[in-house]
Amino acid sequence: MSAVSAHCRGCAPVFQRRQSFPQYLGTCASGTLRKSFRADKRDNVLVCRVAVPQDDEMMRTTSSEVSDVQSQLEQAAAFGDIDTCIYLLNHEKYRYNITLDSKLLKKVVNTCYARGTPEKGLAIICSLTKQSPKHFSIILKECLTRGDVKMLDKVLYEREKAGYRPDVYSHSARISALGVAKQPVAALAQLHTALQDPSCDRIELYNAAISACERSQDWGGAEYVWNLVKKSHVVKPDIVTYNAMIKVTGARNDFEYVKKLYEDIKSSGLKPTSWTYTAVFSAAANCRAAASADWLIEVYTGMHLQPNDYILSSFFSAMSHTTSSRDQIDVVFELLQNSRSQGALNDVTYTSFMTFLARQDMPDRAVDVWDAARQDEILLSPHFFSSLFSACAKESSSEALYNMAFDAFDEFSSWYLDQDPKRMPKHVERDSLAAYNAFLHFLGEHKQLDIASLIFESMKSNGPFPDIVTYNTMLHITGCSKNVDAALDLYWEMTSNNIQATERTFGSLLHTFATVGNADAAKKIFDSLADSNIAPNSILYTSFIHAAVRHGDQKSLMLAFSLANEMNTRHVPLTDVTYGCLLVACEKQGDVAKAFTLYQKACTEGVTPSDQMHNILISVCTRCGKLDEALDLVKSMARKNSNIQQHAMNSLTRALSVESPTRAYRMISLMQAMNMQPSRSTRLEVLKQCAMAGDVVEALGMYRALRSNNIELDGPSGSALIECLCSAQNVDDAVEVYDRMMAMAWRGSNGTGRSPLPKRAHEPNGAALASLAHVHASQRLMQQSWKYYLQLRRKTKSLERATLGHRRMFEALIEGYCRDKNLKRALTVFDDWKAASSRVTTFSSSPQIPLKQHPRLYSGTGEATTSKKQPKLSYLALAYLEASCNSDPEHAWRVYDVLAVMRAQKEYKRQSQLAHPEKASHHVSYQ
Repeated sequence: MSAVSAHCRGCAPVFQRRQSFPQYLGTCASGTLRKSFRADKRDNVLVCRVAVPQDDEMMRTTSSEVSDVQSQLEQAAAFGDIDTCIYLLNHEKYRYNITLDSKLLKKVVNTCYARGTPEKGLAIICSLTKQSPKHFSIILKECLTRGDVKMLDKVLYEREKAGYRPDVYSHSARISALGVAKQPVAALAQLHTALQDPSCDRIELYNAAISACERSQDWGGAEYVWNLVKKSHVVKPDIVTYNAMIKVTGARNDFEYVKKLYEDIKSSGLKPTSWTYTAVFSAAANCRAAASADWLIEVYTGMHLQPNDYILSSFFSAMSHTTSSRDQIDVVFELLQNSRSQGALNDVTYTSFMTFLARQDMPDRAVDVWDAARQDEILLSPHFFSSLFSACAKESSSEALYNMAFDAFDEFSSWYLDQDPKRMPKHVERDSLAAYNAFLHFLGEHKQLDIASLIFESMKSNGPFPDIVTYNTMLHITGCSKNVDAALDLYWEMTSNNIQATERTFGSLLHTFATVGNADAAKKIFDSLADSNIAPNSILYTSFIHAAVRHGDQKSLMLAFSLANEMNTRHVPLTDVTYGCLLVACEKQGDVAKAFTLYQKACTEGVTPSDQMHNILISVCTRCGKLDEALDLVKSMARKNSNIQQHAMNSLTRALSVESPTRAYRMISLMQAMNMQPSRSTRLEVLKQCAMAGDVVEALGMYRALRSNNIELDGPSGSALIECLCSAQNVDDAVEVYDRMMAMAWRGSNGTGRSPLPKRAHEPNGAALASLAHVHASQRLMQQSWKYYLQLRRKTKSLERATLGHRRMFEALIEGYCRDKNLKRALTVFDDWKAASSRVTTFSSSPQIPLKQHPRLYSGTGEATTSKKQPKLSYLALAYLEASCNSDPEHAWRVYDVLAVMRAQKEYKRQSQLAHPEKASHHVSYQ
């Protein structure tokens, strides 16, 4: 064998990469053996001098050589060395003996696309000597994912050049790629081209065409292909066809046809897949199918397969748009619990369920879902926290919900601040900002301007940086707090940061001036809308009308009515809030007839009267002594407008219960006589108002009626009933109500290993527990009283409020245990009172507390309690406790604690009297 000294062109790229790929050390890419390898470095270029075989020796290989080159090829593919792979696959000596398996070939093609050189991936496939259609399918799939029609055409050309005729798969691939590229006309043209070959007339081709039209939102094209399938004598629709058509029909907002397609699936004997159910529920969510709750639950419970997270999340999203009854909501909760028992759910499912709770006006159950998600150890996303804060954003939400929102935000903000801003993906930053905005909205609904301002300043320094939604939310909060200066500062700060104001921005500013009744400033803002190219809508007009009505003078009231006429002229619809503001204007003018006319006009125009409208109307008529006329008017309008009859009567009854619970109680009887079923919320509201008014007979009668209709009490109504019964010394009924509420709140385990979802919204509140403990202690039933006191003791904030509103409970417990010679428990109650009262006193005297240490005392309306009233115990109870301690040698030293409290209360009383001005004497002094 003759040998010459030569340069190996293929080795250079390999040698230049040795520092990165040490696997290549000692190996030449030309395929020579290790012992014949020698390399020199000349002019910074690595060159190998090898023995180059001549003529027929070129094609002679050994198994060890082939194995070595195959190993080099696989290593180059694994490390993404595309150039080396192309060189080795095109080497004349080894190309017929080496190849790449499908796994490495997919990796190489992905690498080529990631580097923006898909042509090299196609070149590698074309270099394979043992090609198959599967190899071309690998790069075709990548073209489909990215909608790269140009590259897909090149692949199909090379595929046909390699000897593979166009088939169903290649035509379907091109149709799908055209759908991703939003070219439905070209996709349908490709369909007709493919159908010219009879062997391609298969259902897969039609499925690809329907999906392409659905991606391009070409509903007419999808319907055209669907009609082709139904008319064809060769193909029949399969489950994939129905899935695609359900998606198309749902996007087209035709839910009735979605139901028909699903029924056709069952009647044709096809077996629905998980994608079928996901498509059906997603279509229902997109169509906002309000009256489909029963049908959706029936479909879900009739599934023959295990629901996955896609099915669950889409089902909860669909149910969130329905008008669900209490029983249907309970069924949905049971379905969630059953799914939890079969495995942990993901954060998307819990997010959808939180949205369901918010839209079904059941925010109190969010506490239960929050506990379930933490129990399942779900890695919660910013989306979940956004939906949680949105569910909590209701002013009348419970204490547990209020505190849970703060705990959740503490956890979420700690997670966010621990992240590296430089490495945080943009979508995570965006979703985190949405969560912060949702929490700011929650604070605004609960009138917490100080805490919202602290968080807003933290966002500007630590992120996520505020956007237009953040500024609009803060403007709304300052407006609700009647802080005009802060609202204007926010507006100028926003404009200086080049953030474009929207109609919501101007709406918030108008609302701010409306809360303080500054009609002149509101008019300036309203007139400036034209400069920002914003057309006034119902919200902006209503805010301006609200400002004029709040201003209160005759000129402003006339301006409010002229604005309403302008809305009619410009065809801007008046909402129930607009009519509510106009009714307030009628009240200020003392014009009851105009109020009646406005109410009639609202009903005639199809505006559904809200509770606020009925509250205002009843308030106007009550002050003018025409309440009976108002009731007659609402009843007659309800009869004329059958579509609002049920709603109007329920709303009227709820509004009437605030002014006159007894008459509201009679209204329920009237509704039943008219064959109308009062809603659950109406019954509970009337019961609560009757209980708060001390009408024991009516409240207890309402409770018995609820029991007979299988309607359970909620937390506020049940707690009010317990307090009312305890005040009337009706202990047995109070205990019965308590037991029913606790049984409903904490159901037994279902044997699945996971604790069931509790209903904390059904638990009695702290005031009810304090009433139960007090009434039992006053009747010397100390063992039962201690049970309720322990329940109250677990609720820290409720115990703090009890020091202000239920001090008689502490006194009754202390005196009762002193009588029973149980000084240990008496001192326990005393210590609890002292600790809770110290926290209340500290909070009342603290001007500003950081969010992490904020006690969040809850007043029942979502506002922090900052009452100046100080907790105290009667001197009789303290003296009794002092005497008991003196008579017990073990606890004699505690006398000093009791005396210290007595001295502190006496000093506080003395100081408070000094702050009052001295009374002038009524006696006449004669000089």
